Amino acid sequence: MSYTRTVQFNSRRQTNWQRNQNTVAFASAVKLGPISHTVLVALMIAVLGLIYLTQATRVSGYDYAASEVASKISSLTEQKNDLEVENARLTALQSVKSSSVAKAMTTPSDVQHVNE
Repeated sequence: MSYTRTVQFNSRRQTNWQRNQNTVAFASAVKLGPISHTVLVALMIAVLGLIYLTQATRVSGYDYAASEVASKISSLTEQKNDLEVENARLTALQSVKSSSVAKAMTTPSDVQHVNE
């Protein structure tokens, strides 16, 4: 087995090979300058910022839904209380009409109003 030597691999190849050691190392022909590195770092920071904003807005969306449900619960509780009062009023009026005291009452024969 023969290895062809190229310019890329000559600088990385060792003359003394040891056991469990790679004999070929890849050296990229494309080199990035400091401006390219700065642009890549800025893009990575921008992507991480967008991911963070996405997560933060998702939480606030849940907050709006939770506050809407809480306001609906409070309005339904208020409506339930109003219905309980109305039920008590109607039940009391019906029980007063059907009571033995109300049946024993007679209508007055003469009604007079006080004028001031």
